[in-house]
Amino acid sequence: MGIIETLRDSSCEEIHKFCNERFNYNLSFFSENYPKLFESLQLPPKEYQLYIGEEGINIINTETSSFMYEVVDGKSTMLNLHIDFASSPPTNKKWDRFLGAEVSILKEDEFRNTAILCNGILNFASQNGALEAYHLPSGFLPSLTLLGLGGGIALQILAETYNIHSFLLFEESLDLFRIACFFVDFPLLFSKTTHKAGFIFVESIMSKEHIVRFFAHRRISSSVIRLELTMYNTPKTKAVKDIVYEVHSLAMRGWGTFEDEMIGIKNKRSLKITKMLCEPKRLNTPICVVGNGPSLDTLLDFIRDNQNKMIIFSCGTALKPLLNAGIKPDFQIEIERHDYLDKALKEAPLGDIPLLCASVLDKNAKELAKDLYVFEREGSSAASLNKPQFKVNFASPFVGNAGAALAAYLGSDVVLCGIDCGYKKGSTKHAKGSYYGDEKQELPNDVFKVDGNFSDDIYSDSLFSLSRTTLEETFARLSPYNVLNLSDGAYIKGATPIRACDFEFKEINKAQEIKNLKTLFKDPSTNGFYTKSDSLYLFEVMAFRNNIGDMLKEDITNKKDLFLQVDKIIFEIMQTAKKDDFITILFGGSLSHFLYTIVYASLHIPSDNIYPLWVKARELYENIFDNMLDELRQVLV
Repeated sequence: MGIIETLRDSSCEEIHKFCNERFNYNLSFFSENYPKLFESLQLPPKEYQLYIGEEGINIINTETSSFMYEVVDGKSTMLNLHIDFASSPPTNKKWDRFLGAEVSILKEDEFRNTAILCNGILNFASQNGALEAYHLPSGFLPSLTLLGLGGGIALQILAETYNIHSFLLFEESLDLFRIACFFVDFPLLFSKTTHKAGFIFVESIMSKEHIVRFFAHRRISSSVIRLELTMYNTPKTKAVKDIVYEVHSLAMRGWGTFEDEMIGIKNKRSLKITKMLCEPKRLNTPICVVGNGPSLDTLLDFIRDNQNKMIIFSCGTALKPLLNAGIKPDFQIEIERHDYLDKALKEAPLGDIPLLCASVLDKNAKELAKDLYVFEREGSSAASLNKPQFKVNFASPFVGNAGAALAAYLGSDVVLCGIDCGYKKGSTKHAKGSYYGDEKQELPNDVFKVDGNFSDDIYSDSLFSLSRTTLEETFARLSPYNVLNLSDGAYIKGATPIRACDFEFKEINKAQEIKNLKTLFKDPSTNGFYTKSDSLYLFEVMAFRNNIGDMLKEDITNKKDLFLQVDKIIFEIMQTAKKDDFITILFGGSLSHFLYTIVYASLHIPSDNIYPLWVKARELYENIFDNMLDELRQVLV
């Protein structure tokens, strides 16, 4: 019998026997696979216990002697509520449905190869009966998030009814999780997922690193569609819900495309560099990192008053507000490969300010600088090309991240000004008088509230959240002596919130410290900075092409297997990146967009037969990857 029949049709004694057997069965499973959880489950309950009586099954709070589930006409509502929770999650209003970004036709003049890959899939699907609505096969569920189990009966019904792609489960009470062990067949639950793709968190707040890893391995399958059930709203559950939402949102950021990466590679090779950051060393001076957040307006006086006691890094469009205020930064930081950057620098103007930039910068922008200093920025294929001995980590997604990373590598202390990492209610997105001109004082639609550095009206989105998370990792890993955050924006862990009037700098020999900084940049061609030849990549790219091609040649006929195969391809890309990430950064973005489009299109096909779509994907890959390989060969050879 299934769980519903067992609990509905059995006597109290039979239910007692069933629950004890199920609990012992789970204990055996946990002792072998999750020993810490096994030990915890043997502790006596403190707050909640399972109740089995004439009213039916329920959960009793031993501190208040009250039932968790209402009793109506002498009958517990627990079983019926769980049956309702487990009924058709894709359409059940008690479940939240998180859908990824809609896919639209890409411009082929801008994304030559990526557009043909993705547009080819969309056109094929639309010509073969694709509907506007989503379609999931009746026995399959995508990635699930369960915030609380409430006894676990609903979860057991799902395990008996569906194959589940993957799940995240959080139960804030060990007692409540122990009760779920009386009903849920956990070995069955894990067997119903692909490769036991389930994460369980009990009592403690979910580790963000574990959640990042969960979504990284399933960045396509979980991004297209995810279902979430919140059994009860508590501060802990709300905190976990926010973490999952934030990390899930980040999973779709920063994929890039082959076309963008090739621009960076061409830019890197377009100009011989003689001043490259080859080995960072910490200077005995604070570095002020200036971003273009709206709080910069209130910090210009502080920067002006202390400009002789710190090195100033102007990040991107912060340059113009600084110059308007009569402040000349010591270095201008840039990381973007846009072909219009030189125009923005002329408008500011850059003048004779030293340009400290990533190797991917456009040639015209580099040549505009009278004093040019370059670094390799982690996360771009151009930086990984030829395998340099040093790359600046944590230098994205914003130029402010690059400035903060450089300051954390090179400065004794880091001072953040205008690095807001969010929106302040009633403020513009950027400082006044910047490159962006007049802006509206309104919050975008997709923002969520976050802890403020000084204020309680700070909001973030997925990109600002990624920037803040990266800054926190920067300071944790690179460990500057002090990080002071003067910005009225998001709170950044590892950076002390402090007002400008609450501290003073010591005097420094600024001219000497700038000179010391410049000596860290050397000619990379004379000191063996690059350690790998161009020619080696062509063989490795061919091997990568064949590996992914072989995975696309496997026969995939239904959506469940498609989700699994896409995860396997993503895992293969991640494994290749461990050896040398040049290839995976160069091709990984376009492949991610391609795989996402395949899964997205499959969900609009009104049957579970996606074999024709998979065959089309295989054909597109074989043709277009060869085009990309030819482009790379022309540039490298």
